[in-house]
Amino acid sequence: MYLFRTVLLILLIVGIWLVAGCSAENTPEGEAQDSTPEPAVSGPSQPLPDRTPHKMAYFGDLHVHTSWSSDAWAMGNRVGPADAYRFARGEAVMLPTGFETQLPEPLDFVALTDHAEGFDARGICMNEAHPEYASAACESVRNPPQLSDAYFERVLAQGGVRPRDRHQVLCADVARCEAAERDTWREVQAVANAFNDPGRFTTLIGYEFSSMLPQGGMLHRNVIFRGETVTPYAVAATHVVDHADFFQQLEAGCQGDCEVLTIPHNTNYSWGVMFSRTDEDGSEFSEEELTRRAKIERLAEVTQMKGNSECLFGVGTTDEDCNFEPMFEACQPGQEHRCVKEASFVRNALLDGIDMASSGSTNPFKLGMIGSTDTHSTNPGDTDAENLARFRQAKGNAEALEQIFQQNHPVAGPVRRFSEGGLAAVWAESNTRADIFDALQRREAFATSGTRMRLRFFAGDLPADLAESGDLSAAYATGVPMGGDLESSGEPRFWAWATQDPRGATLDRIQVVKGWVADGEQQHQVWDVACAGGRAPGEDGRCPDTSADVDPATCERLDDSGAAELSAVFTDPDYDASQHAFYYLRVLENPSCRWTTWFANSAGIEPPEDLPTTVQNRGWSSPIWVQPEP
Repeated sequence: MYLFRTVLLILLIVGIWLVAGCSAENTPEGEAQDSTPEPAVSGPSQPLPDRTPHKMAYFGDLHVHTSWSSDAWAMGNRVGPADAYRFARGEAVMLPTGFETQLPEPLDFVALTDHAEGFDARGICMNEAHPEYASAACESVRNPPQLSDAYFERVLAQGGVRPRDRHQVLCADVARCEAAERDTWREVQAVANAFNDPGRFTTLIGYEFSSMLPQGGMLHRNVIFRGETVTPYAVAATHVVDHADFFQQLEAGCQGDCEVLTIPHNTNYSWGVMFSRTDEDGSEFSEEELTRRAKIERLAEVTQMKGNSECLFGVGTTDEDCNFEPMFEACQPGQEHRCVKEASFVRNALLDGIDMASSGSTNPFKLGMIGSTDTHSTNPGDTDAENLARFRQAKGNAEALEQIFQQNHPVAGPVRRFSEGGLAAVWAESNTRADIFDALQRREAFATSGTRMRLRFFAGDLPADLAESGDLSAAYATGVPMGGDLESSGEPRFWAWATQDPRGATLDRIQVVKGWVADGEQQHQVWDVACAGGRAPGEDGRCPDTSADVDPATCERLDDSGAAELSAVFTDPDYDASQHAFYYLRVLENPSCRWTTWFANSAGIEPPEDLPTTVQNRGWSSPIWVQPEP
């Protein structure tokens, strides 16, 4: 038991989603936390901010769990949504570690996405006025007997059950549980609305839909709303029978001023089901179902704590930079679970989508890209490894770190393989709910693996000197930005631009990734279009390796050969206006220490041998889709 508690403590310090400890309010374990929302800084009488036509980059986290998520509570988290919002806007907060900390730089926007599948139990067992509050069933919810072990045993047993079972005792009366989950859903909305501060800090109302597959597989999505008008209930795995039913119920419930989008995540954990052309039972989607899904599902989470979902060596379309923070290996013949297939990754889904479009079908995989954390520790946007390490150096010990390096998680596997998490970013006219949501919906969004690099991507009849001029008026007037559709009979120009995170490593290169369908075959190509340090792409289209490096023993950067900014105008030498194609950017930073290296150094022990000591953090733009001439 001592070992288990120690591992949970270290995971919290890392900012990983396993949690333990006490709350900021020193709430005793097993007692409900006060959920009264704090009023926001500004009120409804405040004027809306000025809007910037050429848009600003705003950074956020759209995948955040607090003590209101049943798994986070089961593992000891007692820090609720109010403190999550305070942390996101830059305040120092007592996290479940029992130590006060804060972000190096506030987020611009956030959505708390607690699991809707626990809203019913929370509405009953965290409400002292409820008749069942003092029951033995509620006591077991507030004080689970085996922490994560008992919780995950129940979760794993539910894999593939549709609809997912409710709590057998508490929900013997289903109507009572439905009322309780709606009460919790109203609380989620109330605290989000209280902290929304237009122009300074945006809170989007959301939740997580958490449908499970066998062996810990996930068909999880975050559900994000534009404003205060939302669905009457949070459509959860306890309500639906399959993919198609989920989107149908969401559309039916989101009426009037309600606007909603869904963001699949951990597709690397979906055992190839998330981006399959068929539903879970193998049935074909109807054209109506594909159209509904394409309307609602506009983005995918390409990176987060539980790994990378862009691409992987040896699985579908792949390249030498695909092996970033992998969690699983490719499925072997006959293997169905705890491995990855082509339909587990976003790049392959993008290709399959344009393949479907080229055959006259609706493309359900027209997805922009974002990152987020998936933290279960009430610390949105906490992705800076160096900042976490400074905090960690005075708090841990070598024995605890050696223990964490050896531990497995019931769903995620070896916790040392978790990454630092990612961030979502948008180009929006202002920092308001409407503008942030609209940017997400039109896919003018990009992902990072946790840093705050900025990147832009345009295509069209762009000026040839755009890389030098940086003229955004011309870019928007003569082209389309990331996330857009381009219909052009002539050869388009692409403008790629990126700047480094001022607190992070310099940039190494900008890459353009293309996917297309020719003669019924899916194909792809990767070009390096801008190289730092005076390098230039060779005949193979790739930059020479960077000379920049980092000393793993100290995490000190060894040279400054990277760039603070890179920009290039690019044309596709094989462009064919008759083909369906997509293009997106991938921007690589120079190497920096992985979080496991920072932590090992802080305790004077060796980093895990099965993991790299350094990583090249990166960003991904949403694609631009090129449509054939009508």
